[in-house]
Amino acid sequence: MNCLNISHRSLVLFLAIVSFLIPSRRTDAGTIYVNNRLGSDACNGIRAEAITEQTGPVKTIGRALKLAGRSDVISLANTGVPYYESISLVGSKHSGPVQQPFTILGNGATLSGAMAVPETAWQQVGSDLWQLKPYRKGHYQLILDGKAVSEVKRPAGKTWTEVPEMPPGSWCAFKGAMYFQAERLDDPESMRFGLARQACGITFYGVNNVVIDNLTIQHFRIDGVNASDHAKDVVLQNVVLTENGRAGLTVAGTSLVAVLQSRIERNREHSILLKEAAALVIDETILDVEPDQK
Repeated sequence: MNCLNISHRSLVLFLAIVSFLIPSRRTDAGTIYVNNRLGSDACNGIRAEAITEQTGPVKTIGRALKLAGRSDVISLANTGVPYYESISLVGSKHSGPVQQPFTILGNGATLSGAMAVPETAWQQVGSDLWQLKPYRKGHYQLILDGKAVSEVKRPAGKTWTEVPEMPPGSWCAFKGAMYFQAERLDDPESMRFGLARQACGITFYGVNNVVIDNLTIQHFRIDGVNASDHAKDVVLQNVVLTENGRAGLTVAGTSLVAVLQSRIERNREHSILLKEAAALVIDETILDVEPDQK
């Protein structure tokens, strides 16, 4: 178990809290069901399958969060299609007591921040070299057929005066644009490219006692999960945070987060970014690089 920025007393208290923050221990919480293929946001979300035009699953997590109250459970159907949403959990409405935390059950589903790159967005600027200018600058992630494309990064301390030579099938960021080196005779306009567009997958602010369980969060422009401040006793259990543009997880301010039985890997800059007075507990979790503290 790794514990960062956390006192022994706080750790003992937090681990006592974590013992309660396991969805299998829940008993009588209200559940809102979400199905991004068969649901409708005109429904009330109280049933996993549609019964009437009003009774059945909602279509979006955003709608479920509007319907949810303190200590409720949001249960996502794993339809094989990602939920293309960015969600925020804020305040007491999305919190719970220790014994009954507010919970999102992913059931193996994926939350994605990607959008398709329009064919007309690519401009050929050299021999098999193509340029893409994202609307937002600063953090990027290029995706092809649902996977992050290999990136050529500028070495620390070095300044590029022009686009560097790159192996075919790779990309780089240079002066506010993205450049892709195609294979000979390949045409990016006909390939299934995606771009990380949404900023963060899940953002926490001012919440207490929240569990995110069995969910993959990927392809967000900045972070997969961001506990920006005052997010206390948040547990990420059995989650995968991968291929996001800055970090899989950022914990900042006075937030306190535990990551249990999870995988955080292949994010562009950091696996976990820990900032300010935030605290973090990591247990039985795979990290491809160690957390960074700032």
